[in-house]
Amino acid sequence: MATDPGGSRERASRTLGDLQEVVPLRWTLVAPAALLLAFVTLLPILYLGYLSATDFNVLRGMTEGVVGVQNYTSAVLESNEFHNALGNTAVFIAVVVTVQTVLGFLLALLLWGRPRRRKYVLPVLLTPMFVSWVAVGLMFRFMFEDGIGIVPLLLSQVGVNISWFSSATYAMIAIMIADIWEWIPFMLILFLAGLESLPEEPHEAAVTLPMMFPVIAVAVFIRIVEASKVFPKVLAMTEGGPGSATETGSWIVYKIGFRFNDLGVAASQAVSLTLMVLGLLYVFYWSGGLQKDVF
Repeated sequence: MATDPGGSRERASRTLGDLQEVVPLRWTLVAPAALLLAFVTLLPILYLGYLSATDFNVLRGMTEGVVGVQNYTSAVLESNEFHNALGNTAVFIAVVVTVQTVLGFLLALLLWGRPRRRKYVLPVLLTPMFVSWVAVGLMFRFMFEDGIGIVPLLLSQVGVNISWFSSATYAMIAIMIADIWEWIPFMLILFLAGLESLPEEPHEAAVTLPMMFPVIAVAVFIRIVEASKVFPKVLAMTEGGPGSATETGSWIVYKIGFRFNDLGVAASQAVSLTLMVLGLLYVFYWSGGLQKDVF
């Protein structure tokens, strides 16, 4: 029986061409991933928005059902506790992201163009990236603990006695130190990759910094998002104490939702926290000219 492979290929080509006229091929290929992404991200967001408008409680369920903006009024706009948590979160983001950016860039400059030094030093500097968040929190909790911690012991040798977790200021500083230690390697690796991608020619600060701006902006952008979600270290080190001194946005949402069981209230606070971070990113995006230089 005679075959016509050329004709089969021609018919297949026409069929594919007809399909692309109806639905562009790129959308056909992207559709499965887009649907999966929408399912695992969009649906939870919509459900969170719905919960935020209800009085849902884990123990009693719904009593009044949908309460509209009541949660946003009582638990967000009129809640001093939530305002305190937002303030702590903003201060935390400003301090840790600034310190991590500066130290990460300085370390990257020290290792830039020195492959032999980088071979031995870089693996050690990257170690904190592989430690879990809770483990980091517990480790620094023991390091700063009165009576057993190495930090109070060393400070006492020079006449400085600080009760880290009894002081509102020092408790937050301890959490910041833990976060800075953990995330500096992330900034280092991004900045080092950016420096290595620069053209091989003499560099001066006036030339290098502008060329590195897109990398720095992306690194800061990512760190703002991650720093706004600080929770494991607060849980492991202070549980929001002393008092409410180290309560952050993520911690207050957890406390209201899973300790007091008021998921409706917690959902409204989670939505508000998300909007605050998005607003901060929006300001950072437009004020820094990122829409032209990066994205």
